[in-house]
Amino acid sequence: MKAAPILLAKPLKFLVVDDSRAIQAIIRRAIVKCGYDPVEIKTALDGEQALDIIESFVPDLIITDWHMPKVSGLEMIQALRQMGHKTIRVGFVTTEKTPAMLDQAISNGAMFILHKPFNDAELAAAVVSSVKDLAKLVVVEPAIAPKKVVVPIAEPALHKQLQATLGKIPFRLVANDRMTVDKLPPNNLLGLYVGTGHKGVYAIGVMDGNAVCMVGGGASRKLPPEVRAAMESGQPDDTMLAKANEFMRAVAACMSESADPGPVTVSLAKASIVKNTFAKLSEVLAQTERRSDFRIAIPGYGEGRMAFFVMTP
Repeated sequence: MKAAPILLAKPLKFLVVDDSRAIQAIIRRAIVKCGYDPVEIKTALDGEQALDIIESFVPDLIITDWHMPKVSGLEMIQALRQMGHKTIRVGFVTTEKTPAMLDQAISNGAMFILHKPFNDAELAAAVVSSVKDLAKLVVVEPAIAPKKVVVPIAEPALHKQLQATLGKIPFRLVANDRMTVDKLPPNNLLGLYVGTGHKGVYAIGVMDGNAVCMVGGGASRKLPPEVRAAMESGQPDDTMLAKANEFMRAVAACMSESADPGPVTVSLAKASIVKNTFAKLSEVLAQTERRSDFRIAIPGYGEGRMAFFVMTP
């Protein structure tokens, strides 16, 4: 069944830049799947053509390849900034994985970098996150009040906590990228939370092994090679693990903000490393509601996942 369209007060404008018409079509399809109505989508085969189009069509978001003839994606974004287009948002869909090059893209304002091959859902999530503040909705009074969805942590609150933990290290947080057992590395951090007025475990937090290394490594200001080595071995060092535990403890305040009905004061009771074969972990990840799932990406480090679950009625 096709999802109901998200009606906008004015069109969202997109420019897709790729020297492959097949990739252009795939990206266009992912944009359409976001559900926005109306949208305007134009395409270009390289950065030079894109710069010509922008003279008469100023997009809200450019989704571009990196390596193209004539003018590359990075050269295009640098030219845009020099031309005074400071507010046009840009995301990359590319095979480029060199950390130094990706850092250049981030420093020039790239909102996301997805690596080929990618799936529609991943790109659609990146698009929605990039334009959510631009999507001005048509106000329609609902005939029936929608069911209230309880989430353990709201994305803005977790984003703020990650900024406090990572300092000036750039990162991207993608919501609703569901954590499943098959995506987990062997070792993962499981946190048990208690809440005032609730018996037993109020909530559970899970950071996969990659997220432990990335958040813990970033918080302790480790260099990217150290973090990547820990991720590849699946063994965060003691400092990474200690900093990841501190982050899990700080996240309790985010849960207190999101608690409904409130107020509930949430605190971390225990955190420990568990295997991906741990039976309780599989049970928790099977929960379909009252959960918040996130993917975090840090240039030069890699990607990891974390999820939080409210366990009480």
